[in-house]
Amino acid sequence: MAETILYGVPGSPYVRSARLGLEEKGVAYDFVEMALPEMKQEPHLSRQPFGRIPAFEHKGFPLYETQAILRYVDAVFPGEPLQPTDPHQAARMNQIMGIVDCYVFPDISAGISYQRLLAKRHGRVPDEAKVAASLPKARVCLDALDKLKGDNRYLAGDAPSLADLMLAPHYYYFSLTPEGRDLLGPHERLRRWWQTMETRESIRKTQPELN
Repeated sequence: MAETILYGVPGSPYVRSARLGLEEKGVAYDFVEMALPEMKQEPHLSRQPFGRIPAFEHKGFPLYETQAILRYVDAVFPGEPLQPTDPHQAARMNQIMGIVDCYVFPDISAGISYQRLLAKRHGRVPDEAKVAASLPKARVCLDALDKLKGDNRYLAGDAPSLADLMLAPHYYYFSLTPEGRDLLGPHERLRRWWQTMETRESIRKTQPELN
């Protein structure tokens, strides 16, 4: 087994964010795929006591929480840095990472993308009331992110950062939904950003299977 191990359920946007960080830094790692029920069982609860994903290990050092994993990977492994040194760009990166956790995940991914793309696969009925309630919040998220990106090539500047790796998996799923195609239409800066992200090898190598 490799010195670096990532545990998670394939298809999870947060697991993909962690994988993107590892791929961007060129890290050799083992991806231990889990089924959903395993999240709430041992041995995973010993790795992540809250029963969430991903969990990570490097040379016996355990770590969980996606932002912590990404920051650790960027600090420990060689390669192009994924955190800007300019204080304004670093603050923008941190701001967008916070938006992803606090608003994009509950209001877009859980509220809309999950209901449209994954609920039936998990034996659940899509919650239309939740979708309807999430739509105005999703608009706020997209408006804010589009404005914050501005004319930069990436979200926090002209080089990719952890903010891009955090948002990309959520954006991808949302873009596949009818609501996403409708709401993303007016946000040209975000759409150009995604076109740039799609050319990156890390994105191609971590593409989830939805069939």
